[in-house]
Amino acid sequence: MSSIAPTAEPAGWALGLMGGQLLALAIGGCFCNDLQYVAHDMGVRLASIEVDVMVAFEGSPLLATQASMHVAVTAADKSADVDGVIRRAKEISSVSNSVRRGVPIHIVGG
Repeated sequence: MSSIAPTAEPAGWALGLMGGQLLALAIGGCFCNDLQYVAHDMGVRLASIEVDVMVAFEGSPLLATQASMHVAVTAADKSADVDGVIRRAKEISSVSNSVRRGVPIHIVGG
Protein backbone atom coordinates (compact mmCIF):
# COMPACT_ATOMS: atom_id res chain seq x y z
CA MET A 1 0.00 0.00 0.00
CA SER A 2 1.35 3.44 -0.82
CA SER A 3 0.21 7.00 -0.50
CA ILE A 4 0.95 10.47 -1.73
CA ALA A 5 1.16 13.08 1.00
CA PRO A 6 1.22 16.87 0.80
CA THR A 7 4.22 18.28 -1.01
CA ALA A 8 5.07 20.65 1.83
CA GLU A 9 8.25 19.90 3.74
CA PRO A 10 7.52 17.79 6.82
CA ALA A 11 8.25 19.19 10.22
CA GLY A 12 9.91 17.13 12.93
CA TRP A 13 12.90 15.97 10.87
CA ALA A 14 10.77 13.47 8.94
CA LEU A 15 10.86 10.97 11.80
CA GLY A 16 7.32 9.73 11.29
CA LEU A 17 4.39 9.69 8.96
CA MET A 18 2.68 12.93 8.03
CA GLY A 19 -1.06 13.36 8.55
CA GLY A 20 -1.80 12.94 4.84
CA GLN A 21 0.07 9.64 4.78
CA LEU A 22 -1.85 8.48 7.84
CA LEU A 23 -5.13 9.44 6.16
CA ALA A 24 -4.20 7.33 3.11
CA LEU A 25 -3.11 4.49 5.39
CA ALA A 26 -6.42 4.63 7.29
CA ILE A 27 -8.44 4.52 4.05
CA GLY A 28 -6.41 1.67 2.54
CA GLY A 29 -5.88 -0.32 5.72
CA CYS A 30 -9.56 -0.26 6.60
CA PHE A 31 -10.47 -1.33 3.07
CA CYS A 32 -8.01 -4.25 3.18
CA ASN A 33 -9.61 -5.47 6.41
CA ASP A 34 -13.08 -5.06 4.91
CA LEU A 35 -12.06 -7.09 1.85
CA GLN A 36 -10.99 -9.95 4.10
CA TYR A 37 -14.16 -9.84 6.23
CA VAL A 38 -16.41 -9.74 3.16
CA ALA A 39 -14.51 -12.51 1.40
CA HIS A 40 -14.81 -14.71 4.48
CA ASP A 41 -18.57 -14.03 4.74
CA MET A 42 -18.99 -14.81 1.02
CA GLY A 43 -16.91 -18.00 1.27
CA VAL A 44 -14.20 -16.64 -1.03
CA ARG A 45 -10.57 -17.46 -0.21
CA LEU A 46 -8.35 -14.57 -1.26
CA ALA A 47 -4.91 -15.24 -2.70
CA SER A 48 -3.72 -11.62 -2.79
CA ILE A 49 -4.80 -8.06 -2.07
CA GLU A 50 -3.09 -4.95 -3.40
CA VAL A 51 -4.32 -1.48 -2.55
CA ASP A 52 -2.80 1.81 -3.67
CA VAL A 53 -4.25 4.98 -2.14
CA MET A 54 -3.54 8.45 -3.42
CA VAL A 55 -4.69 11.57 -1.57
CA ALA A 56 -4.56 14.97 -3.26
CA PHE A 57 -4.09 18.15 -1.23
CA GLU A 58 -4.62 21.77 -2.23
CA GLY A 59 -4.84 25.23 -0.70
CA SER A 60 -3.49 27.00 2.30
CA PRO A 61 -3.92 25.48 4.76
CA LEU A 62 -3.60 22.22 2.85
CA LEU A 63 -6.87 20.31 2.65
CA ALA A 64 -7.49 16.87 1.25
CA THR A 65 -9.48 17.47 -1.92
CA GLN A 66 -9.67 13.95 -3.32
CA ALA A 67 -8.71 10.41 -2.48
CA SER A 68 -8.58 7.53 -4.93
CA MET A 69 -7.87 3.89 -4.35
CA HIS A 70 -6.77 1.27 -6.87
CA VAL A 71 -7.65 -2.24 -5.73
CA ALA A 72 -6.38 -5.52 -7.17
CA VAL A 73 -7.70 -8.72 -5.62
CA THR A 74 -7.21 -12.31 -6.71
CA ALA A 75 -9.02 -15.29 -5.31
CA ALA A 76 -7.70 -18.81 -4.92
CA ASP A 77 -10.67 -19.99 -7.01
CA LYS A 78 -10.55 -18.17 -10.36
CA SER A 79 -14.36 -18.41 -10.69
CA ALA A 80 -15.00 -16.58 -7.39
CA ASP A 81 -16.97 -13.32 -7.46
CA VAL A 82 -14.04 -10.97 -6.76
CA ASP A 83 -15.95 -7.96 -8.13
CA GLY A 84 -18.74 -8.74 -5.66
CA VAL A 85 -16.24 -8.86 -2.79
CA ILE A 86 -14.82 -5.45 -3.78
CA ARG A 87 -18.31 -3.96 -4.27
CA ARG A 88 -19.49 -5.15 -0.84
CA ALA A 89 -16.29 -3.95 0.87
CA LYS A 90 -16.85 -0.52 -0.71
CA GLU A 91 -20.39 -0.46 0.73
CA ILE A 92 -19.29 -1.22 4.31
CA SER A 93 -15.87 0.46 4.58
CA SER A 94 -16.16 2.64 7.67
CA VAL A 95 -13.18 4.95 7.06
CA SER A 96 -13.76 5.73 3.39
CA ASN A 97 -17.51 6.10 3.93
CA SER A 98 -16.93 8.41 6.90
CA VAL A 99 -14.50 10.59 4.96
CA ARG A 100 -16.76 10.59 1.88
CA ARG A 101 -19.78 11.73 3.89
CA GLY A 102 -17.83 14.15 6.05
CA VAL A 103 -17.37 13.61 9.74
CA PRO A 104 -17.46 16.51 12.19
CA ILE A 105 -14.29 16.86 14.24
CA HIS A 106 -14.47 18.63 17.58
CA ILE A 107 -11.20 19.92 18.97
CA VAL A 108 -11.21 20.60 22.69
CA GLY A 109 -8.45 22.43 24.51
CA GLY A 110 -6.12 25.41 24.56
